[in-house]
Amino acid sequence: MIVRQNLIRFLSILILTLTLASCSKNTETADRKSDYVSCNPTNGMIPYCGFTNPEDMVIIADGAKLLVSEMGVFMQDSPGSLSLLDLVSGQKQSIKITWVTEGKSWGDNHCPQPQTSLFSPHGIDLTTRNDGKEQLLVVNHGGREAVEFFELSQLNNEWQLNWKGCALPPDDPFINDVAGLKDGGFLVTQMWDKNQAYLMLMFKYLMGINTGWVWEWQPLHGFNKLAGSSGTAPNGIVVSHDNSKVYVNLYGDNKTIKIDRRSGLLDGEFEVQQPDNITMDEDGNLWVASHKHNPITQDCAEVIEGPCLLPFEIIKADPKSMQTTVMLSHHGAPTGYSTVALKVADNIYMGSAHGDRIVSFALQNK
Repeated sequence: MIVRQNLIRFLSILILTLTLASCSKNTETADRKSDYVSCNPTNGMIPYCGFTNPEDMVIIADGAKLLVSEMGVFMQDSPGSLSLLDLVSGQKQSIKITWVTEGKSWGDNHCPQPQTSLFSPHGIDLTTRNDGKEQLLVVNHGGREAVEFFELSQLNNEWQLNWKGCALPPDDPFINDVAGLKDGGFLVTQMWDKNQAYLMLMFKYLMGINTGWVWEWQPLHGFNKLAGSSGTAPNGIVVSHDNSKVYVNLYGDNKTIKIDRRSGLLDGEFEVQQPDNITMDEDGNLWVASHKHNPITQDCAEVIEGPCLLPFEIIKADPKSMQTTVMLSHHGAPTGYSTVALKVADNIYMGSAHGDRIVSFALQNK
């Protein structure tokens, strides 16, 4: 009976959303096309253009540059790249990647080097390992689903990346975001199985049925599911500075959860609509990019230049009480569909999985 009721509910929702899509798709597309904007400061925000789908980013230790993941087309595993944003000049810069590793691998010893021409970065995270080395982890969809290890270092005052190995999650997952651990391990979100039929995936998404979880990888033990992490479309992930708490955005469940990493018990949560990436600032505060559109009837697929202008919010949350504050609610120029919010000094830098720009706004203006 419950299965039948869920099926009837699903079919009703599906018919309604497809009807709305047929009625609103052209309107949404026309609105977006008419809203292409220049790369001039607008609405208290400063755009930095010339990027391709800057889905995620991290601050480099010197505080002067952002390392940016320029994503390919979502779910098509098309090639992307890593780049830099110089916060002093406001200019995009390239970063050299050396793909031949020297010395001991940081990843799985049996994981082969990727096809570099297919490199397709998604979520990234930068951590300082216990040995003092700077480790960049990158979710890679290019030719395989993998977490790639890089060492970030400077040579002649230029930042560079050296590939240090990889790890391949079990089966055929679609992984999204990654959080590094000081001991050399990491946590990575699995949104769903890639071999899942689209209609079944949509059914689970609309019904709030679990589609994925968080994997924890350790050099000696490989991949194990993190207890308490299952949910509908797990997306962004971050760990506390002491690595004891894990914060996971459950995109389809419209909430962020806090898990005690040792016990696997739920330690708190807060409601937030369609949370994408989550970051933690130096004071331990959480920053969440929240999408405010209907993912069934509205998307950015037809945006071929400029930004996608779907509405979004930037949420600040206390990591202990899990109390939230809306720091920005925005719909319009110069950006939309923010997928990441990163606090640097008194500014918030935002990227998007669909668009040509990173945008900043000053917190004192909010």
